[in-house]
Amino acid sequence: MRKLFLISIFVFSVSILINASDKDKHLKNIKSPANVPEFSISSSAGCDTNEIFLATTTSSAPYIMIIGNNGIPVFVQKTNGGVYDFKPQPNGTLSYYDIKMDSYYILDKDYNLIDSIKCLNGIETDIHELRILPNGNFLILGFDAHKVDMSKIVEGGNPSATIIGYVIQEIDKTKNVIFEWRTWDHFEITDSYSDLKQGTIDVAHGNSIDVDTDGNFLISFRNTQEIDKIDRVTGEILWRLGGKKNQFKFINDTLGFSWQHAARRLLNGNIILFDNGFRREPSSLSFSRALEYKIDEKNKTATLVWQFRHTPDDIYSIGLGYSQRLQNGNTFIAWGAAVPAITEVTASGKIVFELSFKDNYSTYRAYRFPWKPDRQTNGNPVFSNVESCRFNVNDINDTASVNVGLINNNPFPVVVSSITNNERAFYTPYEFPAKINPNDSLIFKIYFKPNLSNNFFDTLKISTNYNDIILPLIGEVATSVSEEKINKNYSFSLGQNYPNPFNPECTIEYDVAKKSFVSLKVFDILGRKVDDLVNTEKEAGKYSVHFSGRNNGVSLPSGVYFYTLNVDGLLLSKKMILEK
Repeated sequence: MRKLFLISIFVFSVSILINASDKDKHLKNIKSPANVPEFSISSSAGCDTNEIFLATTTSSAPYIMIIGNNGIPVFVQKTNGGVYDFKPQPNGTLSYYDIKMDSYYILDKDYNLIDSIKCLNGIETDIHELRILPNGNFLILGFDAHKVDMSKIVEGGNPSATIIGYVIQEIDKTKNVIFEWRTWDHFEITDSYSDLKQGTIDVAHGNSIDVDTDGNFLISFRNTQEIDKIDRVTGEILWRLGGKKNQFKFINDTLGFSWQHAARRLLNGNIILFDNGFRREPSSLSFSRALEYKIDEKNKTATLVWQFRHTPDDIYSIGLGYSQRLQNGNTFIAWGAAVPAITEVTASGKIVFELSFKDNYSTYRAYRFPWKPDRQTNGNPVFSNVESCRFNVNDINDTASVNVGLINNNPFPVVVSSITNNERAFYTPYEFPAKINPNDSLIFKIYFKPNLSNNFFDTLKISTNYNDIILPLIGEVATSVSEEKINKNYSFSLGQNYPNPFNPECTIEYDVAKKSFVSLKVFDILGRKVDDLVNTEKEAGKYSVHFSGRNNGVSLPSGVYFYTLNVDGLLLSKKMILEK
């Protein structure tokens, strides 16, 4: 008999209700899941206690699983085909990729299928990464293939080689592509470490997307062995870390990383990634590890400040893998195509948790997050250290941030289950769900990058298992030059109200260059609508609107208000002050 700390998964029954007929394809109800992968865990004091999210990648037993820290399954569900990257998203949903259905599926917190997403514009969907942003946008990897005469590029090259290029798409919540980036436009085929004499060449093999603190993208490309920062507006490569066109000096690391997976920016500003170590020579260097680099983007240095190797018996994973920095400071490592499947270590490298499958199963990634906590009704509401977030920048290309602190004055933990907003210009790279310990706080940053959106007024909703918190988000660009840049690509403009400050009335002017449907609304500092000034179709021209300073006939109090012009779905907002 195994020791008590080794726990094997047991057979149990679980079902899921899906109403629409086209949704019946994506999951199968489990009545007697006899072939659910068995696993064992070992743990000790100091390990994280949140739930574990994983998916078995094998096509013979493809399962998405949520496992309690005690080894007892919280949720298990079989999928149609091989499954990848099962994880919670910041908006409170779950997502995973099903190979057979060639799509990402999105579940609500009760495991009901509510949506699916795949690449658009004729791009094939990739298995590696889907990020759902708090504003509802999707970040997704894809690929396309073209024939290239490689005999003109390398000696012995195939004259009819199939070259695979990678694509990054940002898709809005109405399923429109609003940003697309292609390796075809930025990489040389010879940047790749793949065999360039093959008939099919996967040049880059992207495997992760992260939103950096400045709003741009961090992308991991395995086959060029590099991490790139990509401008989210222009698509320009801002820098390349690793690979044949590396721009950084590596410090405290003579090996660098090779054939890596999953780069993530940490709260301390460092970058963590999973170094597969594939094809590293000599064979004594064939080991995988989790790495943390301090990145100096100005002086282009990457200093290794932390690493973990599974010594004395090194683990070598030729593919897959993930490293997650947990709230308690530990690192949660999914070893991909290796045994054990998962290891959790402290900052000092002490192993405090491991999970191993009984048979030859593997998991592409694994995560720890708090999940579905009990609703709390007794105690004190969680509150924020700020009532609103105000951001000031001098130019639309600048970035500003505000620290948000959530305080839990209760003897029990509280979970932030979701965080949502609407506008692309406001974002947080912090990962949710997240736990706030008893009598403790959680601090994270909200960022404002004005060139990502035309609307500088938004509302952030933070949902916990005790209460919800609503924070107005207010962005301001100082220079008039920036305002001209904002307006130049749009067929309308919005003027500053006058007088400003005003008491009790003011005038607002706007113009539209073509016949459009126009709405002009006024909101208070908490994001509540106080007046509809315009809501109709307008011919091209310049218009002037009177605002009475009243809401349903009642005079408004002194304070800050915002007015938002919506022209055929595009928005501009400005601030005005009522001063009595």
